[in-house]
Amino acid sequence: MPKLIDHDARRTQIAEALWRVVLRSGASGVSIRDVAAEAGISAGSLRHVFPTREALLEFSMLLIQERVGERVRAHTAVRDPLRRAEKILAEVLPYDDARRVEMHVNLALVTDAAGRPGLEEISLGAHDGLRALCRALLVDLRKHGLVHADRDVDDEAMHLHALIDGLAVHLLVGRTDPPAQVRRLVRGHLESLSAN
Repeated sequence: MPKLIDHDARRTQIAEALWRVVLRSGASGVSIRDVAAEAGISAGSLRHVFPTREALLEFSMLLIQERVGERVRAHTAVRDPLRRAEKILAEVLPYDDARRVEMHVNLALVTDAAGRPGLEEISLGAHDGLRALCRALLVDLRKHGLVHADRDVDDEAMHLHALIDGLAVHLLVGRTDPPAQVRRLVRGHLESLSAN
């Protein structure tokens, strides 16, 4: 009896191979042939799963978002609201190798998104999703008396979003911003929101 192919596992395997190619060559250097070789399959087999390069890039970007979302959801049960916000925000910061890979690949794909409607839409969705996450965390903190009533939640969400994006880039490309210091900055910012 022939072995059944797990299509979700195959798609994930190929996307992870694409990530490795992007880490070596950048998003513009991605070819179906190179990704197939990295995944240990033929180009024809890859095209059976992803008929176009764009479909492969789009799935790869969505897979990153899915994994981040799963990690974020794992912290929703944390009881302390400040600790919950810190843990959730930590999932979008490249503190470890897995998150650094995701951030490198995501930034490469965002940069390559110009003129690619599918990637542009996914990129915008990720941007809007992070802004919405920041806003939801602030609303939750306000509910617990940890964001001053005079602070505009939308302005603060934009501020927090920019802070997280900036710190993520610092962690990714800089060698002088240790994760412990970044964690202190995030906590300090969140704690400062209770003041007028």
